[in-house]
Amino acid sequence: MSVDGRPIINQLNNGRLSSTNAMPAKDSTSDNTGSFEIDRRLFKRTYQPPINFSVGQITRSIEQRRSPAIEHGFIIDGPKSVQQKKWIGGNRDASSITVNRRKASTGSTMTAPGPQSFFSKENNSRIEALARCRGGGASVPPKVTGKIFNFDSNTPAPIIVDTSDYYRIVSAGNGALTNSFNTTGVVPGFYSYTPQNLVGTPIRNTVIGGFQRSYNVMTIDRTTGLTVNTTYDVFGTAGQDLALQNYLNGLSSTVIVVVATYDEPQRANSPNPLPAGLITAMQNCGASSNFGSSNGSPPGFITYRSSYILVGIPGCGTGNGLEKYRGLNIIGGDPNAFLDLRFSVLNGQYTYISG
Repeated sequence: MSVDGRPIINQLNNGRLSSTNAMPAKDSTSDNTGSFEIDRRLFKRTYQPPINFSVGQITRSIEQRRSPAIEHGFIIDGPKSVQQKKWIGGNRDASSITVNRRKASTGSTMTAPGPQSFFSKENNSRIEALARCRGGGASVPPKVTGKIFNFDSNTPAPIIVDTSDYYRIVSAGNGALTNSFNTTGVVPGFYSYTPQNLVGTPIRNTVIGGFQRSYNVMTIDRTTGLTVNTTYDVFGTAGQDLALQNYLNGLSSTVIVVVATYDEPQRANSPNPLPAGLITAMQNCGASSNFGSSNGSPPGFITYRSSYILVGIPGCGTGNGLEKYRGLNIIGGDPNAFLDLRFSVLNGQYTYISG
């Protein structure tokens, strides 16, 4: 602005003008045709200023409508009185209404006081665009949203982060495979999973190891969390019961051992009981005194096509593990002999969750 109050001429100051019927620069949304000037010209010719019909009008005449269809080509709006009504007529189809509204919007700057500009004055679009730019691909981390404040001292409480590892074991006998899948939604196997109570983390099951027939074993290193899977087909392969026995006896308390059955936990030509050495090895890892018996509780423990899961620590002793069993000694196997066991591991210790 110059010392005399007039704007300094430069290449950018023509977007806001103060002269009568000024035509400021077009913005980026203009169509670069003469439609804008045409609408302004129509507005000027047809503009009807507000009239107080309660008093006689003595103002100058104004051209109200111009059209080739009108006699003499135009209508002059002269002085009015209270008995007169506003002229009503013309085309009222959708396209005409659109033209009239655009004309009124375009020419509104001709009747507004002060400097004129065709650039939008609303600020919401800029604010929303800025928010999208700043928020794209980013979110407030859980360590901030999860803070709990002590309102007495106005200091944040310590952040507690769940560092547990979560495991899901699904076991099923052959006669229960269909019911097992329909109930659990996953096939029998070893899984790690994300529980629902971890805010901001999607629930998911990740396969650690698929099951094969008979006994499946997974060890979890109590320090590193490393898992190792092995399978022993006691039913179909001779000597696998002894191999499972030796493998369990060779484990140390540095791991958590998980034993789960699939299809058939018995030996071939049942009732052929499991060897005493294997039963002892299982009990050393936490299995109960009923493991391997044919008349334990529930009746027929480790029966034909039953389901069994053990979570324990080698050397913990009989009955000190987490053990689940389901099965009935019926033809074809128990159709409900399936288990869905979940537990967590934190600092080398396991905790039962469900199943």
